[in-house]
Amino acid sequence: MLENQIIQAAVLLKSIGHPIRVQIIIALSEKSVMTVTQLSDYLNIDQPVMSLHLAVLRNQHVIQVKKEGKKSLYSIEDVSVKQIINIIYHSRK
Repeated sequence: MLENQIIQAAVLLKSIGHPIRVQIIIALSEKSVMTVTQLSDYLNIDQPVMSLHLAVLRNQHVIQVKKEGKKSLYSIEDVSVKQIINIIYHSRK
């Protein structure tokens, strides 16, 4: 059972351990809710690349997506990941 928790933690850390994904988490921490277009424009990242990174974060339940008509609104689902990223980001400046 402990080994399973360790593996889950490692998979989660790997999923957030990419510069673009860290940027996404920080952006969503600041803006609360954004569409993929808003995220792409805000971070200056091509939309197809953004979508791939959003999928990784969604699969690990770091972020969630809510449909509003044709729009997909992204927000932080795992508050602990948001806190970890913000602590690391703001303490390393």
